Amino acid sequence: MARGACMSDERTMETTPTRRRLFSLDEANALVPRVGRLVTRLQRTAAQLAQVQANLQNPGASPVADPDGSEANLHGKRLFHLMNDADHFIEIIQAAFDELQALGCELKDVPMGLVDFRSLRDGQEIYLCWKAGEVRITHWHTLESGFAGRQAL
Repeated sequence: MARGACMSDERTMETTPTRRRLFSLDEANALVPRVGRLVTRLQRTAAQLAQVQANLQNPGASPVADPDGSEANLHGKRLFHLMNDADHFIEIIQAAFDELQALGCELKDVPMGLVDFRSLRDGQEIYLCWKAGEVRITHWHTLESGFAGRQAL
């Protein structure tokens, strides 16, 4: 999840690659199909995780235990399965983040599907900016301006 997103895991997800790769426009565009699939996976899985987290925060009224404990046992099993689902979704999200990071691009916003590729323009480092749904990269922005400063190439 992008910066500021809440994760119920001890691991942190870096959005900045460990090595700063500079992309040509052609190199970045060649990765768009793969990046698009990863972003779609992230968006879908983040939505699933959010649903599980909502269910964990409000699992329903606490059941009154039967003398044999069967109702409480069912409630505990539901919570156990929800926790397992959350762990599974977090693993999928982490794997997609890791793959994006290995490619050298930077995920900026999961819900919007914003991904930046560092590049050079007139000798200055910039970001080539891709948004989910776009078939190719058509915009850029400075390192400081972010999506709000997005300009056509």
